[in-house]
Amino acid sequence: DWQEDAPLNVPYSDTIMYRLHVRGFTKHSSSKVKHKGTYLGIVDKIPYLKELGITMIELMPAYEFNEIKKQSATLMKGQFSIESPKLNYWGYTDGYTFAPKASYAYSNKIGAEVDEFKYMVRELHKNGIEISMEFFFPVGTNPKEILDCLHYWVMEYHIDGIHANCEEAVMRMIQTDNLLATTKIFTYSFAADTDFYNAWGERRNLANFNDDFMVAARRFIKGDEDMLNTVAYKIKANPPGAAVVNYVANHNSFTLYDAVSYDRKYNELNGENNKDGAVYNYSWNCGVEGSSRKRAILQIRLAQRKNALAMLFLSQGTPLLLAGDEMGRSMQGNNNAYCQDNKINWLDWKLLEKEAELFTYTKELIRYRKEHPILHSRQTMQIMDSLSCGYPDLSYHAEQAWYAHFENYYRHMAVLYCGMYEKKPDGTEDDFIYIIWNMHWEKHTFALPTLPQDYDWTVSMTTKEIPQQDTADKTGKEEKPVEAEISAEQAREITALGRSVIVLTGKKQEFKKKKRHKK
Repeated sequence: DWQEDAPLNVPYSDTIMYRLHVRGFTKHSSSKVKHKGTYLGIVDKIPYLKELGITMIELMPAYEFNEIKKQSATLMKGQFSIESPKLNYWGYTDGYTFAPKASYAYSNKIGAEVDEFKYMVRELHKNGIEISMEFFFPVGTNPKEILDCLHYWVMEYHIDGIHANCEEAVMRMIQTDNLLATTKIFTYSFAADTDFYNAWGERRNLANFNDDFMVAARRFIKGDEDMLNTVAYKIKANPPGAAVVNYVANHNSFTLYDAVSYDRKYNELNGENNKDGAVYNYSWNCGVEGSSRKRAILQIRLAQRKNALAMLFLSQGTPLLLAGDEMGRSMQGNNNAYCQDNKINWLDWKLLEKEAELFTYTKELIRYRKEHPILHSRQTMQIMDSLSCGYPDLSYHAEQAWYAHFENYYRHMAVLYCGMYEKKPDGTEDDFIYIIWNMHWEKHTFALPTLPQDYDWTVSMTTKEIPQQDTADKTGKEEKPVEAEISAEQAREITALGRSVIVLTGKKQEFKKKKRHKK
């Protein structure tokens, strides 16, 4: 009984995605759910997804596929070879794409996977969460079969999104298909021409899903030179035809924790002599390879992860969070754990307590993004004052306000969003937002742009504590750290510590109006 279930049709600009593996999400004993490693286990975790602020989950392949496949394995020195079974945990192989995976069902009754998958979709929709499915179609698959499959999942299982990497001709069929016009379609990269992009008017349903943002973000936060031009573009990327999905970690790369803990991959357990997986991970171990108990190392790793998450959720594109990155999940340096059905791939929920600060910070970032429509505009930023209000919709700055520097040796910049270009749900104008990105290892002092009358700056979020002396009026008092949400009413400048992000909000202060009127 679908109980009048209907598509949610959440626009890309309002979507917060969360990518997970059905079994790995709740299989660990620490998940404390009844239906571990199943579709029903995801239902058990709906309150968690809502607390985090997720609006769409994306499942790695969850249709029927062979998990055990024989594969040739050559012993040392090439003396002889044997046939040994190889586990296929992820599912990127030939499969029975019309059927939900039976082993992900909790009940062992025939057909239980169908009922439980549909129940999962229905319950997610009831809680305002969409669901996307990833499909792997080998080269040469009959295009008609592909379309039939996608139609079937949308009509029979009510899924809201499809993630498929197909041949260009097939993708053209998918993106112009009437039945899929309101279904979110994700692929590696849509064709450069725009003949088909606006086929459905303002209902933008296509999105590019690739590693470009991840590579730029990782290189930027670790301090690579000549990254400002790339990052400035990635922050504002929001094309009118096809949306972009941003992420800082994916299943076939380091997790966010491993990206700040390892300089090289450790895939030996996969049985391929560490030859599998991506060679370039654009990671930095912060001074120690692997796990560490040194407080200084742990602090900089936490700050670096906060910096990466800030870039993810404060950029215009649709953000996607890899399951577990909000709680410090590690895969022990394995960046291609495709054959590991064990604790390397299972999410350890005990990390929520250990990484409580990171989890709270992630929730706050998502909440802040949702609260400010200027951070996820439905329009492409023009970097111009189209309203003649005295401020462009978006502008770039350096230490001196309004004077941007993009030279190759700069590793710091600031971005100003003018809230006059977007309205909040109650019809009022959004606030001004000033984001300072300092990925240099040294601190830099930034002048704050002057706001309209009756507006004041407030520090809303930081990835490192700010010295009080740098946010106030230089009274000469002893410098000491303070919490975020400190008033910066009298501030003319603010200092960003090395490898840190500061988010300031310029709000209209009604009480100042009354005070001036009384005077």
